[in-house]
Amino acid sequence: MMLIPYKLETTFTRMPYANAALIVITSLIFFLPEQIFPMADQESLVLRDWEISGLLGNMFLHGGFFHLLGNMLFLWIFGNAICATVGNGAYISIYVFLGIIAGVVHLLVDGRPAIGASGAINGIVGMALVLFPRNKIHVWYLFAIPIVWLFKAGKFATKALWMVVYWLVFDILGSIGSPDGIAHWMHIGGFAGGMIIAICALKFNLLESYHLTLFDMFAGRTEEEELARTLALEQQVALRVPAGTIAPLIEQRNGPQTVPTAPPPRPLPAVPDIQLKRCVGEESTVVLYIVNNGAPMNALNLRVPQGVTAKMSQSKSIRRGETGWIRFSTEGIPIDSIEFIIGYQDTKNAPHKMRFRCKPQSSTLEVVSAA
Repeated sequence: MMLIPYKLETTFTRMPYANAALIVITSLIFFLPEQIFPMADQESLVLRDWEISGLLGNMFLHGGFFHLLGNMLFLWIFGNAICATVGNGAYISIYVFLGIIAGVVHLLVDGRPAIGASGAINGIVGMALVLFPRNKIHVWYLFAIPIVWLFKAGKFATKALWMVVYWLVFDILGSIGSPDGIAHWMHIGGFAGGMIIAICALKFNLLESYHLTLFDMFAGRTEEEELARTLALEQQVALRVPAGTIAPLIEQRNGPQTVPTAPPPRPLPAVPDIQLKRCVGEESTVVLYIVNNGAPMNALNLRVPQGVTAKMSQSKSIRRGETGWIRFSTEGIPIDSIEFIIGYQDTKNAPHKMRFRCKPQSSTLEVVSAA
């Protein structure tokens, strides 16, 4: 059976330019003609011993087109997610470090000449296991028994945890079996290094993830609890003196103390004022973080287009100054723009509804109509 992943559902908070650059550079090196990149120079980058040229250079060499294609596919799927999480600057350093770790483990345990980016890429996959264990991964499969002319192909989606563990077991079994030309210990070493880096980054609060991590999974947290926790962190703002309040007494050297008079209080808004604080998401899943700067909304009722699944943090009401979130998801259909309706009751129990339009790519939320 052949399993080919093609998508990992994650939240992108930044564009993974560094990962795209790595893919382009690695691919260009493979296609360089021998007149520009002679075989002797390529041989000097093969991982054979403890030379730094081999430890660094082997991850940019590949033994064939399909070797390159498979590695770049995994790097595109998992590397984009990790790069968007750690940032473009840190990602390059992490990738190179994981490649070196993978090479060191291979030299210590195996020692045969090796090339390929799979050690560093397995390190990226190891980080993904820690950061996105419950995220969906979409996979193409091909099952074939040529003797009986049985061929079956299709696609499915499952949690990243199960697919990553499947690939890890494959490498572990390969490392203890007969040689098959695959540097399994390079894969295992990179994978372990990636897991350690991700665990340390979470432990020391060096990373911010919008998804349930391996720590959250072991703690028994649900996705709803994680969104609520993120929302609670946003509500912890620094205290500051509101505009228009009475200033403290000022003692003057040659005169009496004076107290400025406070301006009349501003009237409370009569209608809700929903504002977008942040929009995060990727293709088929979008989360809007909102705040109500206007009148309270009671008995909330959220309506969305057919084929869209939605969930709102507030099930009953959202008061003035209160923040919340709305999560939209589809079955693999990208969300470029979405309209939705929030029905509610005002303080006098009169029914109203507001229609909104959100464009995730530009992080905009506008009121289409209100009644």
